[in-house]
Amino acid sequence: MAKIIGIGPHYPAFLQSKGLSADFVPHLFLKPLSGVIGDGQTIRLPEHAERVMAEVEIAVLINRPLRNAREEELADLSAIGGYAIANDLTAFGPHVMGEGKIYDTFTPLGPFQKVKDPSSIRIESYLNGERKQSAGVEDMGYTFARILAYFSTILTLEAGDIVLTGTPVGPFEINPGDRVEIRSEQLGTVSNMVEA
Repeated sequence: MAKIIGIGPHYPAFLQSKGLSADFVPHLFLKPLSGVIGDGQTIRLPEHAERVMAEVEIAVLINRPLRNAREEELADLSAIGGYAIANDLTAFGPHVMGEGKIYDTFTPLGPFQKVKDPSSIRIESYLNGERKQSAGVEDMGYTFARILAYFSTILTLEAGDIVLTGTPVGPFEINPGDRVEIRSEQLGTVSNMVEA
């Protein structure tokens, strides 16, 4: 069964904003497929969350099993079957423990598509029309190949798995009544209203 695997902070500007060193090793986390929604669907906030943060990311679709793969083996990106824009939502608060990323509707995701030049991908996020995040692949701290190699030393990546490749600086809080948009010239737009 397919799974969603995400990576923690690694964009250098984001690390700097958090006071983390450039050699910080990002963590891995899992999200359920039940959290995936598409364009036009509603993000629903859990009532016991103190705040919920939005993070635009590039998602990649794995097309073959990977286990203990080396970064050099993955440099041609042939293990990636497509790219999509994603929003990795996270809830925080004293009554939110390990479930902060796994709520229903917490992974807005666009359709996967082929990209001739993945290095050209740029992503942006908007809150009620105001731009909050903007970055390109060149701003990443870990390359796609490095992320996949790193993950494959921890668990087997299977065909159909979705990897969220991290967010740039500027994650932002969302509230009921907000409209959140994640945009990419290469990957399209996903727009979602927020409800309690």
